[in-house]
Amino acid sequence: METKAKKLKLELIKWYKNNKRSFPWRETTDPWQILLIETLAQQTQLERANEYFKKFTEKFPTPKSMANSSLKIILYMWSGLGYNNRAVRLYEASKIIEKKGFDQIYPNFDDLPGVGPYTKNAILSFAYGEKVLAIDTNIERIIQRYFGLNDTKDFFKENSKYFLHKVSSRDINQAFMDFGSSICKSSNPMCSICPIESDCSKYFSKSKNSKEKFKGSNREVRGKIIKLLIREGHINNQKLFEEIDEDSEKVNKALEGLKKDNLIKFKKNNIIEIT
Repeated sequence: METKAKKLKLELIKWYKNNKRSFPWRETTDPWQILLIETLAQQTQLERANEYFKKFTEKFPTPKSMANSSLKIILYMWSGLGYNNRAVRLYEASKIIEKKGFDQIYPNFDDLPGVGPYTKNAILSFAYGEKVLAIDTNIERIIQRYFGLNDTKDFFKENSKYFLHKVSSRDINQAFMDFGSSICKSSNPMCSICPIESDCSKYFSKSKNSKEKFKGSNREVRGKIIKLLIREGHINNQKLFEEIDEDSEKVNKALEGLKKDNLIKFKKNNIIEIT
């Protein structure tokens, strides 16, 4: 396992040096910018996230600039990305960072809402140069296929050190990301041009199709409600149902979820507005 892991590392680094993608956040060690892109890129292609990253860094170059803004402005800028609760968590995180500073939160970042194991390790690697793997779906997929595994949990506990030895954690993490998104893709992987194909176990684990169809989905209805509230400022409950023009059960479910995520609030006289 050790020999194969080290060989994979060397091949990925070699491939990455010749094929790495250029993005502005890859040229910085600013933890705020790393947190921004990692939040924007969740369930979003990097090329699209990059467009929003440019707008957000221009408008909010520091945690303080976002903390002093309003959720309504942030949601307006977020429009089109979906999963608006990410914007809420980012806004809440900016307030905590402004109050404490990154140095007081480092290295666990447990105080920051929305920061799980992957985002934590991404900040540690890209901003602080720590020897950690930022384990996302790309790295898990590559490891599963290359080693013929179904569960990678124990693998990373025992073998992460081989991927981090004598290389920059920034380089190996970005190599995994780029390789997984362009060669070892979730569907239609480019095995014919893969530099590690000869050693790959070619194991494709069976996974449930968990992608929710967007049309008519809860995510789409939530997005419609947020867009309407951004446009109107606040709206009567009855008018909202008329404007959204979706099944009332779907709208109620979306409203409950948005309220639970602290994105909207209900006021007197059946008025709804953004928190």
